[in-house]
Amino acid sequence: AVQQAYAAQIGADPQARTAFATDGYVVYAGFWKRFAANFIDSFIVGMVSGVIGGVLGAIFGIAAFGSGADPMAGSLVSNGVSFLVGLVLGVLYYGGFHASASQATPGKMLIGIKVARGDGDRLTPLRAGARFLATYINLFTFGIGWLLAAFTERKQALHDVLCDTVVVDRWAYTEFPERQTEALGGCAIAVLVICGLFILGTVAAVFFFLAALGSGSWN
Repeated sequence: AVQQAYAAQIGADPQARTAFATDGYVVYAGFWKRFAANFIDSFIVGMVSGVIGGVLGAIFGIAAFGSGADPMAGSLVSNGVSFLVGLVLGVLYYGGFHASASQATPGKMLIGIKVARGDGDRLTPLRAGARFLATYINLFTFGIGWLLAAFTERKQALHDVLCDTVVVDRWAYTEFPERQTEALGGCAIAVLVICGLFILGTVAAVFFFLAALGSGSWN
């Protein structure tokens, strides 16, 4: 329902190029908007895949242990199942939403951005799924692939460059390009603040743990 409402709000199927503006005015989503949207989506996917993967992983792990297999092998099987569940769920989640009429995941809908081809067309399910898988390449660049979005002309990350995609304002390539905005928006700011507080809380917890450990209070 949320997806349908979002698509209706930006005015019909973005695939209908007759409604595209022809003045070339496109607002590309900056690094922080993309970060905020990804934070939301990662939380959603992580929660669901964690539950499903944990249950299936435990089942396979117990089965392996019950069959007399090495405990380490059972642990590897459990972790492998959890990883595969997360991978499949990610392809379905990101691939499905990015190829839909809204062209956006729930996180991107909240932030007000969407994914499109370099020329404004909607992604096919195959390209949308491939785009998600391409994000894993960024891990081999130690995150630099994601940081490219802060420096490239069209604010493309490495996986965008590889898949010919761009992340733009939700009003880009519609009948109302003048409604686009480069401002972060209240939702993005709120998410970034929450993320910042979470990081600070984690750092503080680690610091106090190490301080307590060093003072010998755990003895």
